[in-house]
Order: sequence, then structure tokens, then C-alpha cells
Amino acid sequence: MFDAPSRWNPERNLWLEVLYRTVEDATKGPRHTPTAHDKVRIKESARDYLTRPSRDLAMVCALAGVDMGAVIEAMR
Repeated sequence: MFDAPSRWNPERNLWLEVLYRTVEDATKGPRHTPTAHDKVRIKESARDYLTRPSRDLAMVCALAGVDMGAVIEAMR
């Protein structure tokens, strides 16, 4: 009927949230920043992180259960 184990996997959901927040930072900027300059810097950093292969992004994607290549392609 439904895939309960993957759907309610707290660890996977945590890493999906990490990716979601990073995508949000890259597209809209962070929710709370002290200055406009910080917002731009964080936004650019998130874009770089999500558009370049790295060990860290590979690990986050693996833990979230998503394909790193697909994330990079979607963000480009």
C-alpha cells in the first residue's frame, strides 16, 4: 500500500530538510541575516555548494536518499 519505512525515516527526513534549507538559501536567501551583504554571501555560498560536486554534498545526498547529480543539474 505505502512505503512506511522510508516515508517515516527520521534520519532521512533530517537530511532532506538540510537539502531543502540549502536550496531555499540558494534561491531565496536565508530567512534571518543581520545584513543584506550577509544574505548575498550566504545565497552565493549555497549556490556554489549545490552546483559543484563535493564529498560533503555527496554524503548529504546519500543520507537524504537523493541523487547528487540530479540535485546539481536541477540547481544549475
